[in-house]
Amino acid sequence: MNRLFQITLILAVLIFAMSPIFGQRFSAWSDPVNMESFIPGTSTEFNTAYGDGCPIQAPDGLSFYIASNRPGGLGGQDIWVSTRATTTSPWGAFVNVGAPINSTADDFCPSPAPNGSFYFVSARAETGACGGADIYHTTKHGSTWDTPENLGCEINSPGTEWSPSYFQDEEGHGVLYFASNRPDGHTPGGTDLDIYYSVDGGPAQLAPGVNTEFDDGRPNVRHDGLEIVFDSTRPGTLGGPDVWTATRSSTSADWEAPVHLPAPINSAAGDTRASLSWDGKQMVVGSARPGSEIGSNGSPSGDVWVMTRERLADKSVANADFDGDGISDVSVFRPSDGTWHVIESGTGQYVMQPFGMSNDKQVPGDYDGDGKTDFAVFRPSDGNWYIRYSSDASFHAIHWGLATDVLAPADYDGDGKTDPAVYRSGVWYILRSSDGSVDYRFFGTGSDIPVASAQ
Repeated sequence: MNRLFQITLILAVLIFAMSPIFGQRFSAWSDPVNMESFIPGTSTEFNTAYGDGCPIQAPDGLSFYIASNRPGGLGGQDIWVSTRATTTSPWGAFVNVGAPINSTADDFCPSPAPNGSFYFVSARAETGACGGADIYHTTKHGSTWDTPENLGCEINSPGTEWSPSYFQDEEGHGVLYFASNRPDGHTPGGTDLDIYYSVDGGPAQLAPGVNTEFDDGRPNVRHDGLEIVFDSTRPGTLGGPDVWTATRSSTSADWEAPVHLPAPINSAAGDTRASLSWDGKQMVVGSARPGSEIGSNGSPSGDVWVMTRERLADKSVANADFDGDGISDVSVFRPSDGTWHVIESGTGQYVMQPFGMSNDKQVPGDYDGDGKTDFAVFRPSDGNWYIRYSSDASFHAIHWGLATDVLAPADYDGDGKTDPAVYRSGVWYILRSSDGSVDYRFFGTGSDIPVASAQ
């Protein structure tokens, strides 16, 4: 196994210790919005009159990377980063990441992975380089980057590589997708751009089902490995390269036939290096469509654009899934100080949330239907349910039940939201979230314990 893949795999163990629930469902994509307009207060220098492309968010949603030839770089294309305090905060101005990632050569196609692991492409000339621009790997420790290491010539080639995208499959293997124009790819004798993948640092293999005799490149795979976006010049595009997408039922299954994303997601200007956020609810793309900054030639330059979609509520949300990735998170409630402590399975991030009192009973559930578990408690002293919605951090109090009731929150009306409910001596008292009505059900005896019991 390639040592760099071992490093990434070890760093990801805590994140992917449990198999994900596959087949997440999403709404359609929204119309694209220029990133500077997406969140009020975002830096007006997020996009510039220069070429800003290869956009991608870090898994925690707090760092955003691009490749750009804007002034202030070390030479050619450089990698730049913007940061923010929270996932709802505006993005700050881009800062050049500097050496050792950037060099006097072209450095581009950044691809952050969990726990500081970072892939990128560089045309730097050094011992061990394989020919054209190669894929490199580094890891960030605090504010310091390790010296980047070339992934070697089983993955890299005499041609040029683009857009590395790392994920871990359900069997625990590290998988890296990327594009390459190496000779004799999908088309014998051809040098068109094709999509490849490597497992655990092994030799590059053509990705099945997504390549044609046209240019197919710059792939980005959702973190569960079940959705890919890439750009292609195959027939059906609106102008230059367009964004196409494909899904599959598991990481061992073949990709379904790629689908062209319609206008206005794609445009006649060319749309490249689309990438998905960790939760799959945002997609960013580099595009010179109308509305982009005007370059020195009087035409729109490459800007970063963003589209959003919602994760449709599953009928059965994983218990204690606070980050909405379909995996239960390791979590505890500490009565001594009324705090919740969570290790988010999606990013490995530790979260501490004060919510509740020492005598409260825990009733976590997805009360707002956003696919994430909400912090919630029942207070026997006043018969109230206190809920903190994960969607907007708003606070809600619902009076429902007695101190002696057995708590049984669950989705009883099938609307994708948890309903406050109690069981009392063979009678169920359910407050339906779909319409606010009360549902009484007679089932069980006084000594029975509800299967949906929160205690």
